[in-house]
Amino acid sequence: MPDPAFKSPDLPQIRIVKTIPKATQQQLSSYKHCYMGISLDNPSFYGRSLQALLLWAAGNYEQCLVIVGDFLRRYNEQIFSGTAGEAAENASLQSGENYIAQTREIFSRFSEPAVKIIRWKDCLEKEEYKKAKKVLDNLYDSDEAFRSSLQKDAFSFINRQKRNKQNPKVSIENAIDISSKYLLEEVAVFSALSEAGWNVEIYPGPELNVLVDIAGGSFRDVPAGLKKRINIELQIDKQQITQGKKTGYSSQ
Repeated sequence: MPDPAFKSPDLPQIRIVKTIPKATQQQLSSYKHCYMGISLDNPSFYGRSLQALLLWAAGNYEQCLVIVGDFLRRYNEQIFSGTAGEAAENASLQSGENYIAQTREIFSRFSEPAVKIIRWKDCLEKEEYKKAKKVLDNLYDSDEAFRSSLQKDAFSFINRQKRNKQNPKVSIENAIDISSKYLLEEVAVFSALSEAGWNVEIYPGPELNVLVDIAGGSFRDVPAGLKKRINIELQIDKQQITQGKKTGYSSQ
């Protein structure tokens, strides 16, 4: 359980926007575990927002597995920094180290098993991941509809970054290809986590379109874990975050 002193009425409120697939509160309450992937570039995973997310998870589930998505970030290093290979891997891992150092005080208020932190690379060593990744790679090569759905997410990501003045250092075609590899790896990890009993994902943002399509039964022969997972889209009260900044609360 978290340190009682860590609870604050001034933290932003968290609410469920929707679940995919649809699930009742009773169904959600039947699960004891959840996981949350950390996107290092998402401000929701710092400061008071992170505090609120962890408290929400600890209040609703017995265990929350937090996965720092550092090694996954190597693909973005290739796209937006123009680095590749070992240089991209080292940069991504260093980003993970920086994140853990920056948020250590927040996480220290939670003891295992309430909250457990692992790194992205740990997930890639699991046999369930390797099996799921092989199935997804084959599906990507053989199923045009699946490939199109996943590439649509990749294209949307690149466009969002361009709107934020972060332009690719590679061609758009290469950027889409690299981003698609990112997504295939990410989805395979989600499947492996579900296979290992982590069926519920919580995340402060919308689900990937390709995962919405999978949940809707659009594709055959997807990894078994993807058929068992539930995504809970959470919303953080941004107004309270702004108010917190004005009253001196750290936003990191």
